[in-house]
Amino acid sequence: MKKLNSALSAGLGYTIGNILVKGINFIMLPVFSRIMSTEEFGVYNVFLSYDAILSIIIGMALHVSIKSANYKFPNKINQYTSSISIIYIGNTIILLILNLIFGQVFSKILFLPERILYLLILYSFGNAVLTLYNTRISLDYSYKKYLIAAFANSFGNVTLSLIFILTAFSARKEIGRILGVVITIFFIAILLLYDIYRQAKPQYNKSYWKFGIHYSLPIIPHGISQVLLAQFDRIMISQMVSSSAAGIYSLAGNIKLIITIITESISNAWSTWFYAEMEKKHRDNIQVRAKQICCLFTIIITGTLAVSPELIYLLGGNDYRLGKYVAVPMILDAYILFVYNVFSVAEYYTQKTIFIMIGTITSAILNIILNYIFILKYGFIAAAYTTLFSYACYLFFHIVIAYKMVHFHVIPLKYLGFGTIMVTGYSVFVLFHMESVYARYALCLPIILLFGSYLINDLIKNDIKGVK
Repeated sequence: MKKLNSALSAGLGYTIGNILVKGINFIMLPVFSRIMSTEEFGVYNVFLSYDAILSIIIGMALHVSIKSANYKFPNKINQYTSSISIIYIGNTIILLILNLIFGQVFSKILFLPERILYLLILYSFGNAVLTLYNTRISLDYSYKKYLIAAFANSFGNVTLSLIFILTAFSARKEIGRILGVVITIFFIAILLLYDIYRQAKPQYNKSYWKFGIHYSLPIIPHGISQVLLAQFDRIMISQMVSSSAAGIYSLAGNIKLIITIITESISNAWSTWFYAEMEKKHRDNIQVRAKQICCLFTIIITGTLAVSPELIYLLGGNDYRLGKYVAVPMILDAYILFVYNVFSVAEYYTQKTIFIMIGTITSAILNIILNYIFILKYGFIAAAYTTLFSYACYLFFHIVIAYKMVHFHVIPLKYLGFGTIMVTGYSVFVLFHMESVYARYALCLPIILLFGSYLINDLIKNDIKGVK
């Protein structure tokens, strides 16, 4: 019970704090979308898309090995974390040298100025270190440390970006925005490494490196493929349509982003608790809690779908009005990602990460092919729907693999099926009633009441039964 209370407290702390902290960026989004042109906004978001890929390469997805390493090397997790962090530093130095030699080539391939590539490498290093640090402290449910780092990152990058945009980079606002985020995350990463090294001195350890690389190597293509699913559509839009179209598309993606913040917050606590329950063979407990958080997320998704057209106008104004047709499928993406995170922890638990890689790569390739075909034929809005289809295939594959690994469905399929039908049906309704606020809200309310009452009753019933 104590461990459950810690997990619940951490999950709640992560979720509420994460929304409040990262909400700084979300709240400031209308400011940046109005002082920057759609083209400048698009360039900045393409930069972030490349970072999502490069940070995985720099970190080699080693952060995913932390929870398993905690069991593999009892009472040595600080030493393990400190040791593998050396790989991050080494990879960053190698990339900086490669960019010094081949910078012009990389610039032509990525459509980014050579000097921006140096900033990209430093930014990706910072994000990789931040992810490693957050994964380590999640083992102790230390959500307060996480929130301090997240707040410093959000507040710092917004403040610096505004100063740069309004002063030295008023003519190149995208550069000012990029500089703001890079300087902030890089210095935070240095401080986080210092904290890691206070716990244990950084030393090469063959056993740690061998375990980490063996565990995480299949996750690198998986992680890159995840990014291709989530981010590559805006890169393709930027190159196949325009930076302005990428800007509109990216703004809609920020609604999806705020939902994925909730997903990540819940997942941090869920995965640690899941590992502990699997060790005790408490499968029934896992299904009960998975069903409950899935029900909660269905409520969140339904409410977000209802207000999505108004959110687009609030965040970007008339220049981004086409984004409301992109927002609906992106919100469904977020729902699928949440369900994936609940299921996929079973795959990580078994340490058979090769299957994770296969499923994600297949979905990413499908997404790129479909994007290319439908963006050319129907424009940038089509990318949101092809990505949604690819995500659906992605989820189906991982549900099957997770079942093969642990021999039970983490979320009972009848509950997952009902929630998925309700969310999908309501999203179609929203698309046909985009201009009718009352119709959207009128149908949203009974859906929320239905799932809300079920969730409350289930919590009461299972607490009486003594589910841990």
